[in-house]
Amino acid sequence: MGRCALARVFLSYAKEPDDPAHQDAVLQLWAFLRDNGVDAEVDLVETHERRDWPLWIGEQLREADFVLVIASPAYRRSAEGRGGAHEERGVQWEARLIREAFYADRNAVKRIVPVVLPGRSADDVPGFLAPATSTVYPVSDFTVEGAEALLRLLTNQPEFVRRKLGTAPVLEPRQVPPRPQPAPAVQNVVTGDVHGVVIQVGNTGSVTVSGTPAIRVGEGANPPTERAFEEAARRSGGRLGAPIGRAYREGPGFVQHFTSGAVLCAVAGKRAVVVAGPIWDDLSALPGFPEGPGFPAEDQPDAATRAIDLNGGAWRNGVLHRDPAIQAARWQPRPRLDTETIGPFWLPAAGPADLTVRAVATLPWQLGDDVEITRQTRDLIEAALPEAPISTLLPALSLLRRARTAPARWERASGADVRQTGRDTRYDYTLRRPADGRTAVRAVARILLPGNWTSAVTVSVEFQANFTVWAATRPKGTAVDLRVTANEIVELWAAAWQTAAVVVPGALVPDPERAALLAPPAVTLQVKTDTSLPAVADLSTFGRPEGLPGPQGGVTLVAPIGLGHSERRTWAVRAMTRLARQWGFVDADESDLRRRSRS
Repeated sequence: MGRCALARVFLSYAKEPDDPAHQDAVLQLWAFLRDNGVDAEVDLVETHERRDWPLWIGEQLREADFVLVIASPAYRRSAEGRGGAHEERGVQWEARLIREAFYADRNAVKRIVPVVLPGRSADDVPGFLAPATSTVYPVSDFTVEGAEALLRLLTNQPEFVRRKLGTAPVLEPRQVPPRPQPAPAVQNVVTGDVHGVVIQVGNTGSVTVSGTPAIRVGEGANPPTERAFEEAARRSGGRLGAPIGRAYREGPGFVQHFTSGAVLCAVAGKRAVVVAGPIWDDLSALPGFPEGPGFPAEDQPDAATRAIDLNGGAWRNGVLHRDPAIQAARWQPRPRLDTETIGPFWLPAAGPADLTVRAVATLPWQLGDDVEITRQTRDLIEAALPEAPISTLLPALSLLRRARTAPARWERASGADVRQTGRDTRYDYTLRRPADGRTAVRAVARILLPGNWTSAVTVSVEFQANFTVWAATRPKGTAVDLRVTANEIVELWAAAWQTAAVVVPGALVPDPERAALLAPPAVTLQVKTDTSLPAVADLSTFGRPEGLPGPQGGVTLVAPIGLGHSERRTWAVRAMTRLARQWGFVDADESDLRRRSRS
């Protein structure tokens, strides 16, 4: 059989702090694949050049025919969100992109390939790749024989080729033989001379079949889980009925079904819970179930329950919302600060500026492959943006500084650095200096559909300020500090977040809050300066920093799309406090943001 065109392959791996030999093994695999005709790429051979690593990795993930996920304990921790805040942040970000692509693309199971190197096991494969139910490619050594299955996949050389169909033979029908009559279970034999009546005892032809042993509660699970299932069955008071089959491994744990329609399930290492049949049906219909959403955290025997806490899955803590009268059940996350992605501007800012404050919403909705940004989409965006909170905040900030700028309105962006396509569109709201039309401050809204930059719908809304021009719009002698305060950054984040998560995507999805999710929605709140941060941001509310704050930073939050303004602001305050600590304000506290940082 002929070989396919040269396959492009990207190796995604994590460094093992306690096992430096793991990185050597990754390099050996890379060299072996290239020696055998596979165009393999790995970051280890690119470190001699200065690179924008998020952009480079994003390009590799987009362009690769196959992404090899190299199994190891550190990689699994990062992919499942269990890595520490300072543990391989780049790998956490990279694994997150791969995970989102896996859930968003129905064909990703063929493209994202788990590989187990010598000395590792399938237990090191991230759970979202379903190592127990899909193919894992072991490499016993770096030879053709030791990596045969992987080489066959990457070079399109299957071990067995489907045979051409032959002609069906003509077979004459046969007569069905008569059904044999069962022998009587009791046979009376009469011998000799008998006088009187003969009475036959027993039922002629009756057959007694030995009983099939009953399936136990928890049978099929490991011993700790079996005991947990038995305890849950006792709590149910006998309402479960009998097991329909053995317990089986599903996602993060084990599951067993019962004649009542109810289900027992347990996340590994946690107690088993009882789940009513209709609730289990709604759970099973969720995209990504069960590896993503996980299982109920507590017993759910009442089929009418509307909100069910879930945990144990790769998406971490969330809620199943059920309202059959309105729509199908949906999953939403419990809000949390995420440690996976902190800081990198993987999506470039709209342009150079003294200060950029922005929110980037990642919205992994289940959309059709044919979704595009059409003229109708743009009309809806243009109608919605003037009502967005960011549209009123910018003029207010400018007025507080006594700046006199020309009236502004949202306009479709243009210029050499702007691309308006069916998958990417941008709008600008610019406050200009009346004398020369130069930009003082502006808001920028951009929406990208899954493609070159991202595997999910991504919306960026940012505030940008050019302080020289902004200062020139004020009357001479104005003493008000031009810098943006920490509290104002919080307000900008809250407004940009609302605009990015609900206002702009509402032109694409009629009800963003209720749209089906393929992964947890997230927002990254970022600050960046092209100059010195203290020159453009007044952070004195946190006290004095230990050293000079860096030029940029960010915090990612996982949260429901439809949070209200007060909730968004609460989480923005937490994000600002965490970022302040990263910048050296080690004693920063959320209560600091309740104080005004300027009179």
